[in-house]
Amino acid sequence: MKSVKAKVAVILFFSSLLLYLPILFNPDLLLGRHNDLQEFFWPIFYYTKYHLLNDQGLPLWLNLIFSGTPLLPDPQSFLFYLPNIIFYLLPIPIAFIISLFIHTFWGSLGVYWISKQSFKFSIPISIFTAILFIFSPRLSGYLEAGHFGLAVSFAWIPFVALSVLKITKTKSLIWPVIFGISLTQVYFTHSVTFIITATAASLFFAVILVLTTKKDTWLKNLLLFLLGAIITFGLSAITLLPQLEWTPSTTRSLLLENPDIYPKWTSAWEFLQYIFLPWSGGITSLWGIDTEKWLSLGLLPSAIALFGFWHLKKAQKIFLLITTFIITLISLNNSSPLRSFLQSQDWLALIRVATRAWFIPTFAVIFLTGLGIEHLFKRKRINKKLIILLAVLAAGELLAISWFRITKPIPTLTKSAPLEIYEFLSNDKDQFRVFCVDRCIPQQKAAEENLELVDGYSTLQQKNYYKHMWQLSGAYWNIYTLSLPPIGTYTFEKAQPDAESLGLYSTKYVISPYELTDTDFKAEKTFNNYTIYRNNLYKSRAYFRAPDAPQAPILIYTPNHIRVDTSSKPSTQLILSEVYSSGWKAYLNGVDPMKIQETPNSLRQIDLKSDTEFVDFYYEPESFKAGIVITGLTLILLVTFSVIKAQKTLA
Repeated sequence: MKSVKAKVAVILFFSSLLLYLPILFNPDLLLGRHNDLQEFFWPIFYYTKYHLLNDQGLPLWLNLIFSGTPLLPDPQSFLFYLPNIIFYLLPIPIAFIISLFIHTFWGSLGVYWISKQSFKFSIPISIFTAILFIFSPRLSGYLEAGHFGLAVSFAWIPFVALSVLKITKTKSLIWPVIFGISLTQVYFTHSVTFIITATAASLFFAVILVLTTKKDTWLKNLLLFLLGAIITFGLSAITLLPQLEWTPSTTRSLLLENPDIYPKWTSAWEFLQYIFLPWSGGITSLWGIDTEKWLSLGLLPSAIALFGFWHLKKAQKIFLLITTFIITLISLNNSSPLRSFLQSQDWLALIRVATRAWFIPTFAVIFLTGLGIEHLFKRKRINKKLIILLAVLAAGELLAISWFRITKPIPTLTKSAPLEIYEFLSNDKDQFRVFCVDRCIPQQKAAEENLELVDGYSTLQQKNYYKHMWQLSGAYWNIYTLSLPPIGTYTFEKAQPDAESLGLYSTKYVISPYELTDTDFKAEKTFNNYTIYRNNLYKSRAYFRAPDAPQAPILIYTPNHIRVDTSSKPSTQLILSEVYSSGWKAYLNGVDPMKIQETPNSLRQIDLKSDTEFVDFYYEPESFKAGIVITGLTLILLVTFSVIKAQKTLA
């Protein structure tokens, strides 16, 4: 039995390796696309690694972008995702490739176990379904787009499904634990996928319970499922509670004020074409399919899945049809017959991408394809070699589509500061921020050069900074945007930033490809098309509220702790040029709590006492403290349960 498991693992390992071959030969296909992986995940992981090694603690605050922003409650920070330890041990480029490869392999094992244990497929068919998972175009789309969080969460969904199926069939406590652990990993990696997965798991559990389980066991099954939900809450509380506390002060609510749901389809035919025939317009057309429209299921796998669907029980068919119908109507978005109703729904506006739930049809087709092949093998009149050929062609179609997507030509970065600018900035040893009006400094480069940016790119920003960015950048917008300033603003306008406002935000240099008219900007150097302007109104990171705003020296500056020297006492008020956020606490002389006030321009201000020699600022949200306690207790209980379980097994 062990030898069979080893052989299965080897087959799936090399199948995963086959998917990643183009990336292994050309790592830039994954690492050099200037997408979310480089612009968001890479800098955060680099920043986290740097401060963990140098400050001996996880950074809960991100100084890198937006003049400072919370990292702890960010739904894609990966701070407490344990498999991310690989990024602390290896160079980040290598860690990305290995991490994604391991997650793909791990997810395939989950699909194999569901197929073998829950659906009772034969070993060869179970291996086949696992290979379909590996070659899934949905996964390759995540890789090409740099959607690291989606790719990683995709690997945990099979374990959520497996544990739900097991909870309906067994009284063992191990499956609620696996359910809680797996669903927590989905939460730590992508919060929207978590919401969809948790909702789908609840509905899936209810349907399976009603269709396949005796009524006298329903209560026990329900209690086991609720136990899994409690474990999920307990393990995720360390991040979930801070996220719930922070969300009301973020720009997420803007999605309700100006709903803008993606993707936008030209027709229902385009939707169907991209699902079944993405290659019909040629390779160039396949490369041009928008990331959120990348829904391919494969033509041959879909045909085999239809045959598998035919062999389901009537109740199973009805459930699957209803589920697929609902997800299809939602995914069609503007081409849906229910578009007016859907676009009025707040929950869909908050999700923002109508095709986020498409992983559910993807998994359905994978397992139905396996079921179809299984039933073909049971038909004695059909040549077994033809069935094997059919299975190989189905897997080959998915692999070909995935390879074509992964090898999509790498786009050229059109707005990028020349190296001379980084050399110029590195010669200034002061602590300051930089603002490039067209976001010419990639966040990856900013992290590597230890630069602090006024602009930035992230799924969420604080509302107070979002609004003040109008003043800082000299532009105006009123839409939800991932980047500040928005791409459309700096692409089609020549905004004139405000020197005084930027100076108060400790912005010493402004970089622009066009002339800046504010007289307090002094041109220093021009490299290629970019000019570096020095801001004559630049102020230090901390200063006293007084006519000449004298500097207050920074004694300690780490993401979670800032100490300011106030011994000179020229004023009774201190301003810290950091964005106001409710999670920060101030202590006079390190012990006396003092309320932090928000200035009109969203900076932090505190009142000083006559004996104040220094002020400590700590980022310590109350919800984080509660989360630590809840998650800590949950871990202790799970470890205790595991030890007791192991002792019983050994006995």
